[in-house]
Amino acid sequence: GQWSQRRVRGKEPAAKRHNSKYRYDQLIQESRALNAALQKYHRQHNEREKEERERSELLDRQFTANDNSDTILALDAALSFNDKVTHSDRGLDRLLDTGTQALTQLREQRSTLAAVKNRMAGIANTLGLSRTVMKLVERRSAADMYIFYVGCAVTLLIMFLLLYYVM
Repeated sequence: GQWSQRRVRGKEPAAKRHNSKYRYDQLIQESRALNAALQKYHRQHNEREKEERERSELLDRQFTANDNSDTILALDAALSFNDKVTHSDRGLDRLLDTGTQALTQLREQRSTLAAVKNRMAGIANTLGLSRTVMKLVERRSAADMYIFYVGCAVTLLIMFLLLYYVM
């Protein structure tokens, strides 16, 4: 088997061997492509047959009116579910509207607060000078208070001494 093929291959010219190998590879590729196409055809054919069977079963089926209440109960449940979903949808719409209004109000408040901040910065700059003046006034008033108390004490001492020496 293999030994005889090797011996034959060895006797053929190199160009012919290369050409034979090329044709062999082409045949393998064509074979694979044809097998894939055949499998695709079988799959499509089986699907068509299945569709035809289902179609014929539906056309041959005898439909009758439903006398049981299972269908009615199922519809009632579906209607109830639909009502609940509609109610939830409305609630979500209201919630979204409320959120939108809140965001709008927050944006307005942000611009208002920015204006107030700028005004406060101006007032703070003005108060910065006033604070310095206020600190000076407080120091002066503390010194004045000290002078007042010392003066009162000296005055009381003089009055007590006059009373003591005069009487």
